[in-house]
Amino acid sequence: MKMPGATKYLSAALAAALVLAAGCRSPNSPSGPGEIWDPPEWEKDSQADDPVWAALREKKFDSSRPLTLADCLKIALRNNPSSRKAWQETRGAEAELKQARSQWYPTLTLSGEASYLKQNFKLKNEELPDPDTDQLTYGPNLKITYLLLDLGGRSGAIEEALQQLLAANYEFNRSIQDLLLDVEKAYHGFYSSRAGLDAARADLRDSETGREAARQKFKVGLVSKLDELQAQSSYDESLYELEAAREAFKTARAAVARVIGLPADAEFEIQEPSNEPPGDISRAEVSELIEEGMRKRPDIAALRATLRAKEAAVKAAASELWPDLSVGGEANKYWYQYYGENEPYEDSYEYSGYLSIGWEIFSGFSNLNRKRAAAAEAEAVREELREAELAASAEVWTQYYAFNAAVGKYKSSRALLASAQASYDLALEGYKTGLKSILDLLTAQSRLSGARSKLIGSRKDVFIALAELAHATGSLGIEKTAGGAEVNDR
Repeated sequence: MKMPGATKYLSAALAAALVLAAGCRSPNSPSGPGEIWDPPEWEKDSQADDPVWAALREKKFDSSRPLTLADCLKIALRNNPSSRKAWQETRGAEAELKQARSQWYPTLTLSGEASYLKQNFKLKNEELPDPDTDQLTYGPNLKITYLLLDLGGRSGAIEEALQQLLAANYEFNRSIQDLLLDVEKAYHGFYSSRAGLDAARADLRDSETGREAARQKFKVGLVSKLDELQAQSSYDESLYELEAAREAFKTARAAVARVIGLPADAEFEIQEPSNEPPGDISRAEVSELIEEGMRKRPDIAALRATLRAKEAAVKAAASELWPDLSVGGEANKYWYQYYGENEPYEDSYEYSGYLSIGWEIFSGFSNLNRKRAAAAEAEAVREELREAELAASAEVWTQYYAFNAAVGKYKSSRALLASAQASYDLALEGYKTGLKSILDLLTAQSRLSGARSKLIGSRKDVFIALAELAHATGSLGIEKTAGGAEVNDR
C-alpha cells in the first residue's frame, strides 16, 4: 500500500494556513499620535448592530401612572445592570465551589491513539528473516486515577471556594443595598428638582410683581429710574435661575432613568411622596446602631468570609510541603494492520495498576514561599477587615448625627419660609405705599427665594439621610415575606 508523502501533507497544510491568514480580520493601529483611528467597515457594521442596546429599548414597564418610590425600586431591581452583574458573579463562585469539590472524585480519562511505523533495514546476512516494518497501530486507552491522601490540600481548596461563594453572596446583598440607596437618592433628587423648578417660577412671579410695582411708581414720579433698573435686574436674575432649575430638573430625570435601568428618553412620571419627612428614628444609642451595623452589613460579612477563604488557602498551600498518595489503573486495546509480509503481533490488551506516593522534597523553596505568600494575604485581608469595621462604625456615627441635623434643618426651614413670606408681603405692601425702599423689597424677595430653596433641600436631605443611615447599618434591603419580596428601608 502506497502512503502519501510528507511533502504532500506539508503543502496542503501550508495552503490552508495561507487561506486562513488571508481571511483574518486584522485592523491597523492609528497612523500617528495625532491621527484619529478610522475603524474598518466590518467593525462599523458590528457597532451598528448592538443587541444590548436593542434589549434596553425593549424594556417595558407600566407608565400609565406616575411612579412611586416603591415602583422605582422594583423596576431597578429588574433592570439595573449592577445587581445583575453581582448575581452572575455569585453564580460563577457557586460553579467554582462545585469545581473544587470535584477533587473528591476519581478522574476517568478515555483517549485514543493511532501510530504508523515504517522501517527499512538492509541486512548484511541475507539468510536472516526480513525485519522491515510497515504497520498501523491503533486503539483506545482508559485511565483512572484517584488521590487518596494529600494532608489537607483538597479540603483547604474546597473551604476556600466555599468562603469565596459566601463572600460573593454577601457582596450581592450589598449591591442590592447600594442600588436601593441610589434609587432613593435619584428619586428624592428628582422630585426636589421639580419642586425647585416650581420655586424658581414662584421667584420669577415675585420679581415680576416687584418690577411692575417699580415701573408704576417710576411712571408717576414717586421713585427714580434706579428703582426700575434694580427691579429689572432682579427679574433677569430670576429668569437665569429658572433656566438653571430647568436644567437641574432634566438632569435629575435622566439620573432616575439611569438608576432604574431605562434609556434617558424613556417616558415616565414621578409621583411626589405624600408623607412628611420622618421626625425621629429609633431611640437606640449610637453604640447600639454601630453594633447593628457590624451584625447586618453584608460588605463586612463578605470581608469576614474572604478572610476565612484566605486562611483556607494557607492550609491548602501547606499541604504541598508534604507527600501525597494516589492510586490508579489503565487499560489499553491495540489493533494492528500490516502492509508488508511481516506480521509479528495479533490484536492485544494491556492492563496496569499502581499505588504511588509523591513528595516534592525541594523546589527552590517554591512551596514554602507559596505558603508564606498565602499567609501574608490572609493577614492583609485581616487588616482590611479591621479598617472596614472602623470605617463602618464612623459611617454609622456620621449618618446618625447627619439625620438628626437634617431633621432640625427641615424644621427650621419651615419656620424660615413662613417668616420670609410674611416679611416679603410686608415689604411689598410697604414699597407700594412708600414706607419701604426698593432695596428692602429686593432683600425680602431674595430671602424668600432662599427660604424656598432651603425648605426643598432640607426636605430632600431628611429622606436621603434616613436612607443613608439604613444603608450604613445594613438595614436597607429586601425582606422575604409570604407574599413575595418587599422593600425595607427601616
